[in-house]
Amino acid sequence: MRKLNRRRLHTRRLHTRRLAARRPGRWSRPRLFGRGTDRGASAVELVILAPALIFVSMLIVQFALWLDATHAALAAAQEGDRAARAAEFNQGNWQQTAAQVAMNYYHGLDTSVIAGVSVSRIAFDQDANTVSVTVSGKLSGIFPLTISETASGPVECFRSSQSGGAKCAAA
Repeated sequence: MRKLNRRRLHTRRLHTRRLAARRPGRWSRPRLFGRGTDRGASAVELVILAPALIFVSMLIVQFALWLDATHAALAAAQEGDRAARAAEFNQGNWQQTAAQVAMNYYHGLDTSVIAGVSVSRIAFDQDANTVSVTVSGKLSGIFPLTISETASGPVECFRSSQSGGAKCAAA
């Protein structure tokens, strides 16, 4: 009998200690180990990590848009450069032809990643006998960036033996 009473007394003391630990007041102390000590940890982790994950995903999308825009601008500049290199320099409208070909090629790509796309510069370097075409515009994405791509190449022309093959001869 005595053993039974001692057990009851011991369990009753444990029970009151547990109740005292749950109640706020003098007997409560923080739980450092055990079951239930990490309550709310996943919510805190989510609050900390969610903005970082959203920002990283936005950067990935922005990089994909930038890559698409630079490829589209470079392709249009290369096509305009091909037209300018093959154009007759005796005619005065070779620059307009190059700009028109570049813009038609860009619009033919059927993409809208660059807003306000234009052929910003067409230049002819007489010393090097090269033509360069620059296509530029604003990236229409999360962060607005200026996209500018230049393509250049040698002018396709007839080189006479009189000039030693150094300059283009007029046809």
